[in-house]
Amino acid sequence: MNSMSERQINQIINLLQTDDSADAPPDAIRWAKNLFLTRVAAPKKSIVQRVLAVLQMDLSPNKAAFGERSASASQARQMLFQAGENALDIRIAETEKGFSLHGQILGESFANAKVQIGEFETTANETCEFKFAEIPNGKYNLIARGGEKEIVVEDLELN
Repeated sequence: MNSMSERQINQIINLLQTDDSADAPPDAIRWAKNLFLTRVAAPKKSIVQRVLAVLQMDLSPNKAAFGERSASASQARQMLFQAGENALDIRIAETEKGFSLHGQILGESFANAKVQIGEFETTANETCEFKFAEIPNGKYNLIARGGEKEIVVEDLELN
């Protein structure tokens, strides 16, 4: 084991006693402060998976569909879209001031999702149901955003 000589110890004590510097050098202070900074992970960019919905079934009111015995008594148009692992059930009915649209997103990850049709927006409930009232006649894109997934129905006609 190396021991310090009495001469070396006296030199160190002398340096400490005669040191008249006011502060450590600025770069040494910065370095020491950086040692105690918490390192926060950079947030990862969220990539939203956009799924285009494909029409599977379109039942117009008072028209029998293939395999049905008679026309449905419902006055609403029912449409079923497939969107990857999810499906989208939409019912459109004419009202005095336009159209009402009721829908449900079937599958996972869309409870409390934001649903938008044109300039109108609503939030789906815990069972992924949503509704709009008094939407004017026209062609719209319907977009449902839930988590990191987005379902898009393009050119949905209300007429």
